[in-house]
Amino acid sequence: MTTSSLIVNPSPRTITLVRHGETQGNIEDKAQGHFDVPLTDLGRRQAEAVGNRLATTKFDAVYSSDLQRALDTAKAITAHHPELEIQTRPHLREYNFGDYEDRLWDDVGDAAPELYRRWRNINTRIEIDFPGGESILDAWNRVGVCVEEIVSTHQEENANILIVGHGGSLQAVFSHLLGLRNTDQWSFVFANTSVTSLYEHRYTPDKWRVNLFNDTSHLHGIGVIDRSKG
Repeated sequence: MTTSSLIVNPSPRTITLVRHGETQGNIEDKAQGHFDVPLTDLGRRQAEAVGNRLATTKFDAVYSSDLQRALDTAKAITAHHPELEIQTRPHLREYNFGDYEDRLWDDVGDAAPELYRRWRNINTRIEIDFPGGESILDAWNRVGVCVEEIVSTHQEENANILIVGHGGSLQAVFSHLLGLRNTDQWSFVFANTSVTSLYEHRYTPDKWRVNLFNDTSHLHGIGVIDRSKG
């Protein structure tokens, strides 16, 4: 048996992940969640930079969280791809932090020390149910539904699908694609406007491999903020 005879997926698909640009909440270390905030001036420059970087990349579809910070980042990318319509999906939103949204994480720690302790410990984070918001497990499941929809919708050969989201939601997207456990999602950090690329295995369809992870080379001279949430 030759190697070529084992190739059952000669035209594998690609999924490109981009996190939104910087927000004031990222700078201040706030629990942003579903709280709808704009990009900062730096965040807009970051979005323009990632748009320029991806200007010559062919995309067959673009999906984005419907929150302003993600959608404006997606628009900066599709400005170079006028033929594409951004498909918004609330399922790609950040975690819903409920009563604690738009509050500094230090203040959350003061107001709810036990919840904050479990949030900071990645071994117990999956157990949290935010008052007035959602449980982390529910967030994991809703993102999974969206990932399944996107992958099943785009079966065309060599398809490249762009997904623009948040630090937390992209952790879940990435982990779902790789078939990881829900507790594994926090092993990965996505910087503002970072680019991550996964491609489908040539020998095993619907299995994904990482080609590029959390790349921010387009931000040289612009600025990078090291925040994993928002």
